[in-house]
Amino acid sequence: MHLKKFLVICLVLLLSVSLLAGCGQKAQQPQQSQSNSQPSGSNQSGSQDKIIIKLGDVLAEDHPHTQAYHFFAKRMSELTNGKVEVQVFPNSQLGNQRDMVEGMQMGTLQMGKSMMTVLSGFLPEVQVFDLPYIFRDRDHFYKVLDGPIGQSFLHEKLPKIGLIGVALFDAGVRSVYNSKRPIKTLDDMKGLKLRVPESPIYIDMMFAFGATGTPMAVGEMYTALQTHVIDGAENAPIFYNSQKHYEVSKYFSYTNHIMTPDVLLMSKKFYDTLPKDVQEAVLKAGLEAQQYERKLWQDLENKTIEELKAKGVEFNEVDTTPFKEAAKKVWEKYQDKLGKDLIQQIVDTK
Repeated sequence: MHLKKFLVICLVLLLSVSLLAGCGQKAQQPQQSQSNSQPSGSNQSGSQDKIIIKLGDVLAEDHPHTQAYHFFAKRMSELTNGKVEVQVFPNSQLGNQRDMVEGMQMGTLQMGKSMMTVLSGFLPEVQVFDLPYIFRDRDHFYKVLDGPIGQSFLHEKLPKIGLIGVALFDAGVRSVYNSKRPIKTLDDMKGLKLRVPESPIYIDMMFAFGATGTPMAVGEMYTALQTHVIDGAENAPIFYNSQKHYEVSKYFSYTNHIMTPDVLLMSKKFYDTLPKDVQEAVLKAGLEAQQYERKLWQDLENKTIEELKAKGVEFNEVDTTPFKEAAKKVWEKYQDKLGKDLIQQIVDTK
């Protein structure tokens, strides 16, 4: 009898515990459901979080391209009423240019800037922009970029490799600088070991000029110049100044061999996730940043040269006729690969 009463009491206790536990679970369910119903990326108040865009480059903070990125960031914030925040990372903080291009293709980086030279590893035909002396002057350069050739590159070719072309920046006219001697004739190039971007065209160009082209990342250049691992390099005066290469390489010679654009890029994977109004803002702010950068570059170029002269840099003019003649060998080597018709279209642009 006592055993029956004991079993009944135990059964009643078990049922009571189960009912209490069930009530507790039901009380929690609405709160859990509410949490799961919140959209991804929203904050506790229910409003959308900012869209964060990280934008990387290898260049210094005071470079015109970096200043254009800050302009782009400001315009993106204005055009989206503060919904988008662009964070700028100069000085190779997010890796070298190839790293950033690959990151954008994978969707792990939202934005970055690349030379056409680096992009040629992903889209070989863009090497046409690197052919020495293909552009007659800056006016010709801009007409090609803003015309059908440049726009086809931005809006048709780049998306096929997972990138969105946002802007085409002026990167100046590239010339040779070194620590050994001024370059006045083609013969003065003989024996020089000069840093070049990682591009077969640049290497072949230096060979045609009688020098040796050595590929090297931007971040390694100053030390290599300082320790005479290389004799010099080639780039525009603004780059030469912003990287402080004048401290270790004082002869700047106007060979003016290449005028090539740099391109501001966005990951297509990231771009495709953006609302339509933000996509439109990206392209609008990009076009405005492009115009801002080009004016900034031209205004700064002459000023920079005067500052460099005051710092002891020796500038000298060069007879480029024999350089252009030597460059024909490079054109002949690459014309079939890049397309004779495309090269001719650039040359014929008026």
